[in-house]
Amino acid sequence: MIGQLLLVELLKIRRSLVLVMTLVCPLAIVGFMFLMTLRAWDPPEMTGADMARFWSDVVSTWAYFMLPLFVALVTSLIHGHEHRNQTWRLMLSLPIGVDALYIAKALLAIALTLCAHVILLVSIVLALWAFGLAGYDLTGAFDLRSWRVLWAPAAAALPMLAIQHGLAWHFRSLVPPLSMAVVATFVGMELAATRLWVWVPWSYPTVSITAQTVEAQRLALLLSPVIGAVVFQLGLRRLRRQEIV
Repeated sequence: MIGQLLLVELLKIRRSLVLVMTLVCPLAIVGFMFLMTLRAWDPPEMTGADMARFWSDVVSTWAYFMLPLFVALVTSLIHGHEHRNQTWRLMLSLPIGVDALYIAKALLAIALTLCAHVILLVSIVLALWAFGLAGYDLTGAFDLRSWRVLWAPAAAALPMLAIQHGLAWHFRSLVPPLSMAVVATFVGMELAATRLWVWVPWSYPTVSITAQTVEAQRLALLLSPVIGAVVFQLGLRRLRRQEIV
């Protein structure tokens, strides 16, 4: 049942703004960092080690700024179709459970977030290739200090996804979910370098790759699935007690 619902959700978004945002958001970050690097560094001044830092700079910017906003936007757009067209009752009048629909939409949001992260990584490789064509030294550009930078932000986004998914489900307007994302993003940015980061899931993607200690990075990755699962279960429990109108 969930597989069939997920296929239906995919069909709903095939010509929607969701897919455009999944492509544009990561490309925007890579493009911005690419232009900033071109402006700040001439080819003779930038070594291969400096180019290797391009990975962490781009992924860090994605993790603390664009990723939280992307998650809020995508979850809101996924649910916006039902809110806008008043099709919640139609969907739930079919022989499907509300839990299955809630899970299917959450899985779609997770899949789109993973797709955006993959697009980000592929775009970084293409940007480095463009740097090489422009005369920059790429020796050591792919010698990353830690492979965690390639996957940690997406894995650490689970609690944020669960929260935004619940907000987007219950609010017809985009304003509450997006407002929550904007405020929490800036709070997370401020607290990421403090011990209070554990209380703000929006800081987890940043902490997972930029924390000064490996222990803090690992803790963010360990807390993410636990808190994500708890928030998701709380969302399901609230959903079962609330009528959708």
